[in-house]
Amino acid sequence: MSKKLNFIFGIVIMSSILLGLSIKKIFKNENKNDIIEKTENKENISKTTETKESVKAEIETENKKFFIGDVNNDKINDTAFIFLKRNLETNEIECGGKKCLINVTFSKNIPEISFDQSLGLVIMKTEDLNNDKGNEIIVFSRTNEGWWNNISVWTFKNGKWKEIAKTKGFISENINFENRIIKEKNQFYLVGENQWKENENGEFEKVKIRI
Repeated sequence: MSKKLNFIFGIVIMSSILLGLSIKKIFKNENKNDIIEKTENKENISKTTETKESVKAEIETENKKFFIGDVNNDKINDTAFIFLKRNLETNEIECGGKKCLINVTFSKNIPEISFDQSLGLVIMKTEDLNNDKGNEIIVFSRTNEGWWNNISVWTFKNGKWKEIAKTKGFISENINFENRIIKEKNQFYLVGENQWKENENGEFEKVKIRI
């Protein structure tokens, strides 16, 4: 009987030891999982912070000015200014709304001109095309169609801007900004390209818009 009791007590003691080891292992695994989860949370927070900082770094501010001659015939040279924010990842203009405008402001009391659906502007002076003793300006507005620009000619008369000619042009390098206005038989023309038609050399056919 004594041997039997000793055997039973031995089994109970072994069971208690094994149970204790199992409980210790469970707590250890739970602590380990808790540490891993906390570490992953820290990494996720760090990644989120890095992403936010990266998004902020993607926005670039552009400040440009263009010398445009004397558009209002006051014997003083005028300047055009543009200010915009660009998303470097998408190359689009950032304005906080669905429809972004690029506003062109001018020196003195010359009113602004606004352009929509534009990815950027280049503004240049031209000759006096309508004999009002003030030179006109030509505006290249980059579209979302690759190298294509909307090209327009503007005159400033009676305190207001007026668009007097418009076409499209393929602008892939700086030389493409040149020779956009020509004169034939005392008449000025704005030169552009036909987006849908190529000549025998594989180049876009030229178009001439009377000014």
